[in-house]
Amino acid sequence: MNLTIGDDTALAFGLLFTRVGGVMLALPRLLGVAIPVRVRVLLALLFAGALMPLATVAMPAAGLLAVAVLVLRELALGVTLSFAAAIAVGAVMTAGDIIGSGMELNTGGLLRANIVAPNVLADGMGALAGMLFFVGGFHRALLLGLGRSLTVAPLGTLGLPDPGSLVALAGQLLVLALEIGLPVIVALFVLALAQGVIARLAPQVNILIAAPAAMIMAGLMLLGLDALGLGAGVMRTWSSVMNQGLRWTNG
Repeated sequence: MNLTIGDDTALAFGLLFTRVGGVMLALPRLLGVAIPVRVRVLLALLFAGALMPLATVAMPAAGLLAVAVLVLRELALGVTLSFAAAIAVGAVMTAGDIIGSGMELNTGGLLRANIVAPNVLADGMGALAGMLFFVGGFHRALLLGLGRSLTVAPLGTLGLPDPGSLVALAGQLLVLALEIGLPVIVALFVLALAQGVIARLAPQVNILIAAPAAMIMAGLMLLGLDALGLGAGVMRTWSSVMNQGLRWTNG
């Protein structure tokens, strides 16, 4: 539904600020980065001002209630635009969780900023994903998608673009996680099988004492040997999800 009364700059900026604010609200939490609220507000104001030349809006005929509905819609759309980041971070932390489980590192939940991690390795890989998000320049791709969203889902309309591509992307989370950590996961699985064989053939060996330290050492060695592959896998994950997010903003 298009709203019909002429352009209004103040309404356009307010709705655009709400959309960008939704991104600024969700993205730091998804990346596990603690950014003060004042900084988020200032960044939202800066980006909204930069995107204003692309923004047009029609003043709603129904008054304040229609404006309130549009504000809620823009906030939801801004959070949705950060969804790709959630998938990438989720895939990386899932890979870390699986590898950490193989290394017997599951010692309870850890809290990093606003993300609860199942073990220390998942927490560390989540931090790596957040760092590579900025090092790889994917924050610029997110801003590009935010600008394109003004064409796909203009301000002052109540419809949303088809979210089917993002739903499909969410279904790929485990696949992306396995692509990142599969070499280390397979090696740890083989070591776990060997641990079981030793426990079966040599019951006099106290496997409960010796195995955890051995698995941790072996896991650290495997992570060191595959460090380049893990970094490249995280970068590929970011490229994949951000490209799919941009295709969504292209309609």
